[in-house]
Amino acid sequence: MSGLDIISKIRQEAFNQETDEKLISHPYLKAAENGILTLAQRQAFAREQYHVQLSDARSFAVLAGHEGFAPSTLTGASVPEAKRDKVDLFQFLLGGEVYAAPLLLNYATKLGLDEDALQKSAPLNAKSQAYPSYWARLALSGNRAAGAAACAVNFPAWGQMCRKLLDALKDGEAYEEYKGDDDDALAFVKFFATPIDDLDKMAAAIIDEENATYEEIIEPVRLLQQYEIMFWDGIFEAGN
Repeated sequence: MSGLDIISKIRQEAFNQETDEKLISHPYLKAAENGILTLAQRQAFAREQYHVQLSDARSFAVLAGHEGFAPSTLTGASVPEAKRDKVDLFQFLLGGEVYAAPLLLNYATKLGLDEDALQKSAPLNAKSQAYPSYWARLALSGNRAAGAAACAVNFPAWGQMCRKLLDALKDGEAYEEYKGDDDDALAFVKFFATPIDDLDKMAAAIIDEENATYEEIIEPVRLLQQYEIMFWDGIFEAGN
């Protein structure tokens, strides 16, 4: 079974469809759409995502062959040169995380949080931090194939949530601090709301390169989809 076939089959699994349904109807998103997302809940997105992003960048770096990439902050970080002749998904994703770092700071600043506050965020929610923790596990085990498949399946789900969150937050009546989707404070959400070109192609190339089987890949993907839901559960709880 080719990498593309594996990705296609995973997307048809019941757990993936259930994930999409739970995310679309998630109370965090519904609160945003109804104009009742609290400041604490919006701050929780920034606080938790700051630590998710730093951890994921390190994981992607390891999976791209950069074991020594371990900055204390992504602000001003330099992306190591690619170690492969061809385009590599994890090298690409690492660059994306570094690029998005200042965008997240813009989002946080509008909510009264600077980088020092983000770094010292406590307590973080274990539900929201389960996702990057599992990515670190995949990186530690060098499981590029499962990670690639997870990207192909999970990133569109994350992107869809960001698109819907962007549509909700840019509403000038409910959230007066934003001035439409071109507001710099929403650039982070807008960046991740944009689909990744050739995502399936890059992911499938790694799956094929690793000669991975469907059975080896499906469980890590299923877990990451559950952790995606848990991330949103965690930041929603900030309003309770």
